[in-house]
Amino acid sequence: MSEVLMKIGGVPVYLDPDGSVHFVGEFTIDCDGCPMAYGPDGCLPEPYDYLANAGYPGNWWGIVTDEYGNPYEQKESDPRERAPYPGLYVSTTAYVNPGYDKYDVRRYVDSEKVKFCVIPSNVRMSVHSKFLGCRTVITDQLTGKTLECACCDIGPADHLGEGSMAAGVYFGLDPSPKYGGSSDDDRFHYRFFPGVPAPAFELQG
Repeated sequence: MSEVLMKIGGVPVYLDPDGSVHFVGEFTIDCDGCPMAYGPDGCLPEPYDYLANAGYPGNWWGIVTDEYGNPYEQKESDPRERAPYPGLYVSTTAYVNPGYDKYDVRRYVDSEKVKFCVIPSNVRMSVHSKFLGCRTVITDQLTGKTLECACCDIGPADHLGEGSMAAGVYFGLDPSPKYGGSSDDDRFHYRFFPGVPAPAFELQG
C-alpha cells in the first residue's frame, strides 16, 4: 500500500512498496545545464531564461561562480566545445559529468539536448536512496504518451512537475522556459525509482 510522504500545495507525494516515488503535477520547463540558459543583461545571443531563475548575488544556484562568487562567463579564448556561447554564463545541473571541470559546459546535462526530469528538493531529502541519475517515467495522462528518462536536477520544494526542454519537446510542449510547458497541474504523472540507475546514467548524491 502506498504511503504519503508529504503534500506539496495540497497534492500528495506517494512512496510505493517497490520504492518508487510518484505524484501528479504540471510541466514547467527547466533549461538548466544548457549553455544558452543564462547571461548578463544585453548579451548576445539572448539567453533562453530570466537570470532571476538562476539565483541572485550571494546565492547563485543555477550558474557557475568564480572564486569571488561572481557569475562565470564562457570564454572566447576557450575551445568551442567547452564554451560554445562566449559571454553567456555556464549553467549547472545537480547531475554532473565528473570528467570535466566546473567551468566546462560539458560537465552539466544540457536541457536542450537531453530528456530529463527534476525532483523537488524536499522529496529528494525524504528518501535515503539516490535520486540523481535514477530511472524516471513521465506520463502525459491526456495523451497516454510516456517517457523513460533520468532525474538530473533538483527543483524548488514548493513545486511539483518539471522537466528539461528536450522532454518538453517530446511531449509536444513549447520548450521555452519563459513561456512554455503546461500549467495543467494534474496532466502529468511523474514516477521516480530512487536507487535504480537510468540507462547510460550512474547514481549520484
